[in-house]
Amino acid sequence: MITAVRSMFSTPAYNTTANEETDKQQTQSPVPGAEPPKGPAEPSAPRTSLPTNGTMGRDEFLKMLVAQLKNQDPLNPMDGKDMAAQLAQFSTVEQLIAMNKTMDETKAAQAAMTDAIESLEETQNERADELAQLIEGQMAMATVGKVGVTPGNNAFVDKDGNGEIFIDTAGRSGTGRIVMTNDKGETVGMAIVGDIKAGQHSFKLGDYVWDPKLEPGTYTYKFQVAKDGGPWSETTTYTAGRITGMRYQDGNPILTIGDKVSVPMSRLTQIRA
Repeated sequence: MITAVRSMFSTPAYNTTANEETDKQQTQSPVPGAEPPKGPAEPSAPRTSLPTNGTMGRDEFLKMLVAQLKNQDPLNPMDGKDMAAQLAQFSTVEQLIAMNKTMDETKAAQAAMTDAIESLEETQNERADELAQLIEGQMAMATVGKVGVTPGNNAFVDKDGNGEIFIDTAGRSGTGRIVMTNDKGETVGMAIVGDIKAGQHSFKLGDYVWDPKLEPGTYTYKFQVAKDGGPWSETTTYTAGRITGMRYQDGNPILTIGDKVSVPMSRLTQIRA
């Protein structure tokens, strides 16, 4: 009896070894797909950022579109209408970039043309100035030997007592008087002229009697007019004399009248034979 009981307890009623093996296998063999990843994490795709100037160009737009297509949800892909809209935006960006490039090229061409025109105008102005100086110089050379008239009050008397003066009485008329002064400021002669009408007149000094006789040289003079015995009034006077030479000063022709009076060509009011 006792032996039978011992045999019953020494042999288990169920196979515990098989259960232990099953538990061990379940513990050591996890569910497929639940195994944690091994190794370093996969780097994420670099982000596309805008240029430092804050504007999006063609390349940036295309990169963003490609990234959007690669990372879209497979279960909820992009709608065809959205895709077409974004492609239209990309086409618009392309056109705007091409337009901006064309505008920049046009602007550069206009700037180059403006510079060329300014350079041409500057060259033309320089050539025009040179031509004007050349013509003026030739004209000045042609005046040598003739009588030049310019604003002033100098009178030139040659060895024969000849000389010429020019005056403008404006609106005055009456008896005229010539007063000659030497280089010391001394009055050396005076001559009465007949009835003078209003306007411009010229007088030859050799036609009047001077007491004493005028010596050859350069004088200053005044021409005065008195009406009906009234006071003498001054008139506008001019320097007139033979042009004896020409020289250049700072590119401008300077004429010599008489022996020592120099005047620019541009100040001549008359040229007489």
